[in-house]
Amino acid sequence: MGILKRYPAIGIGFVITVLFAALFHFGNGFLDSIEYKFYDARMSCRDSRASAEDIVIIDIDDDSIDRLGRWPWPRVRIAECIDRMREAGARVVGLNMIFSEPQESSGLEVLDSLIRLAEIQGGKGSDTQILDAMKAQRKALDNDAKLAAAIRKSGNIFLPFYLKNTIAGSVGPREAEKDLKPLAIPVSGDVRLPAGNNITPPIAVFEDAARGMGHVNLAPDKDGILRRHYPVYGYRDIFLPSFSMILAARYLDIAPDTIRLEAGKGLLMGENIRIPLTPGGSMLVSFRQSDTAPFKRFPFHDVLSRKIPPEIFKDKIVIITLSAVGTVNPVATPVDSRMSLGEFTASILWTVLNRQFLASPDWDRMAGYIMIGVVFLLIALVLPRLRAFPAALFFLVVAGALVASSFWLFTEKGLWVRVTYPFLQLVCGYIGAATAGFFMAESDKEHVERGSAETNRLLGLSFQSQGMLDMAFDKFRQVPMDDQMKEVLFNLALDFERKRQYNKAATVYEYIEEYDPEYKNIGERKKKLVQASETMVFGDTMLGGGSGSDDLLKTVSGTRPTLGRYEIIKPLGKGAMGVVYMGKDPRINRTTAIKTFKFAQDFEPDEARRLKEKFFREAESAGNLSHPNIVNIYDAGEEQDLAYIAMEYLDGHDFSRYTRKKNMLPLRRVIDIMAELADALDYAHEKGIVHRDIKPANIMLLDSGVVKITDFGIARIAASSQTQTGVVKGTPHYMSPEQITGKKVDGRSDLFSLGTMCFQLVSGELPFKGDSPAALMHQILNVRHPDPRTYNKAVLKPLVGILDKMLEKDLKKRYQRGSHIAIHLRMLGKKMDEIRQRLKQNAGK
Repeated sequence: MGILKRYPAIGIGFVITVLFAALFHFGNGFLDSIEYKFYDARMSCRDSRASAEDIVIIDIDDDSIDRLGRWPWPRVRIAECIDRMREAGARVVGLNMIFSEPQESSGLEVLDSLIRLAEIQGGKGSDTQILDAMKAQRKALDNDAKLAAAIRKSGNIFLPFYLKNTIAGSVGPREAEKDLKPLAIPVSGDVRLPAGNNITPPIAVFEDAARGMGHVNLAPDKDGILRRHYPVYGYRDIFLPSFSMILAARYLDIAPDTIRLEAGKGLLMGENIRIPLTPGGSMLVSFRQSDTAPFKRFPFHDVLSRKIPPEIFKDKIVIITLSAVGTVNPVATPVDSRMSLGEFTASILWTVLNRQFLASPDWDRMAGYIMIGVVFLLIALVLPRLRAFPAALFFLVVAGALVASSFWLFTEKGLWVRVTYPFLQLVCGYIGAATAGFFMAESDKEHVERGSAETNRLLGLSFQSQGMLDMAFDKFRQVPMDDQMKEVLFNLALDFERKRQYNKAATVYEYIEEYDPEYKNIGERKKKLVQASETMVFGDTMLGGGSGSDDLLKTVSGTRPTLGRYEIIKPLGKGAMGVVYMGKDPRINRTTAIKTFKFAQDFEPDEARRLKEKFFREAESAGNLSHPNIVNIYDAGEEQDLAYIAMEYLDGHDFSRYTRKKNMLPLRRVIDIMAELADALDYAHEKGIVHRDIKPANIMLLDSGVVKITDFGIARIAASSQTQTGVVKGTPHYMSPEQITGKKVDGRSDLFSLGTMCFQLVSGELPFKGDSPAALMHQILNVRHPDPRTYNKAVLKPLVGILDKMLEKDLKKRYQRGSHIAIHLRMLGKKMDEIRQRLKQNAGK
């Protein structure tokens, strides 16, 4: 006990080590979940650039179902796709769907009844002809027979089945073992494999026609994420391969009788491939990651309509799979929380074809015990001998080495070594050792000076620099008053004034006044602040209110007010939801524009809170936009119920002045500007952000000639406020039809608004007009826009065509992407330049 009292780190280290050794031995769900998250992080860093050219996915996606009808389809369509693959020369085709029941057809049922009746009654002459005709018609309606014929004719189609456990296993109308034994994989040694006693196979006609079958059972970990796959699954007294394994074997020309599973060696495929397995018989799946799609994927309807060149499928593994919403659930993987089953199957194939194997080595458990023992020695013998900073540095180095080594083994060697337990043991040990050292140091002292003047002054200055003014004042009051502290407290009072906390500023002045009533005329300042705090209401006569509020602020405090860390310099304008100010970020001396929003004043508390939450989400999304033609958003915050956005300050003016005929920009310049704006919108739409309020007032032309789109993310908040108040602020000249009707909008709505603005810039007139908002909305919804050449004969015909497509009321006929508009506009601009150059050359001759 004396040693433990003198060296408590030994006792702490021993207790922590025993605890983590026991958790490691028996397993712990929470710590295992942390290890899985760490596994996922390592997976994201693994080199996954190996080729996936051999794998193609044909998706039965939402678009295909929209075009071809609701699922399930007549199986003849699947047969048509299989025929396409046969014609294209696909090497292996996996039909990743279990057709476990014959396809029901009322027509077939009626014909079967009539045929049975005719056969019972017998017949001669014309009756026999009718019976033959009915049999022929039945054959024509039998989609299952057509699909089976296509599978048999192709000769390279593989089908899945599903294995499951039931309390009392049932085989069905046939002997499953007898039918499946030709597929069985030999297993030798003591291998723990999952097993099922019931099978869901495809119907017999498909099973007989297929080249082979394999199971499609999934093996999610405890957190529901798929990281592993069972290449072999037990069924009764045999072991069956997985769907992915037989596809890989067929593609690699590996004979089925050369595939075997051996304990300690893994799954052996032929002479050259050895797939390492975990002690539970699972294979760890590697996932291909790419800036675009990891695998080639084509919609089913495009394949059926021959839009995809057949060369794409030649000599490839083709997976035909469901991905449409409501037909099959996506799966969660380390790299994608909503991966389709087809992509997961492709990932298994990619792992095998490219030898991207991961292994949990046999020595993993022993390595874990050794690391736990080494960490105990570090906690008990090394950390207690070091001072605070060297101990922290040593801890960081050891922890970093643990993490780095596990990353290196995983990414470079394909070895999964669990380090979560020793890592967390090290963290707890360091905290315990540091805590023990702290209490030992405390016990060696009778009293520690906690409230020294210098300490409190420095703490107060630190709090003040972080904006925690109340805590700073508490610390400053513990420091003896002198001339230096008077200046410090005076600056603190000014900070309270800038935050518009006049009562607190007056309290600080009052505290200084107790020691020096004449200091910097603080009595007069305090009097003005008390009067201001009694008469002013924040949000009305303060920031965010009328223009008179700014003069009042200057007379009260004599200092510039602040919002967050931004100094307010002057108002720039007043919008529908608040005031826009010129501000300055004192940290980097950057001029900003600050737009304020008064939610608390205009809405009920619950609605104001909801709008503020939405406001910050939209501001965060817009803040992630980085494009030369989009205004940068630096920051968003809230202070005393006033929300604000700090954004890039622009020297220039908006496009409203160029909408009048007397002040129109040159046509060539308008084309370039519209192309830049279309590109900017395309960038934002790719990020999932829709502007919703494209109009000349929200487009800025800088003095440098650059154009910028403003108010990204803000228009949606304004739209929400209009919905609550029932009043549309402004005239909806630039609204799209879907905005007016209240439908969910996407990027194409912005393109319509951009087309309206472009029409106005080239013609000097709006494409849609009305004596009232209702009449205007009727025009936008139902009346075609006029030809812009009616107002400006200089408008070129190709530009008219571009405007017509931008202003299409039918979403499907409108431009689908801003980049397409930009391409067409630049092509037109280039053609104009070429013609102008040719005219100059001809004039010179």
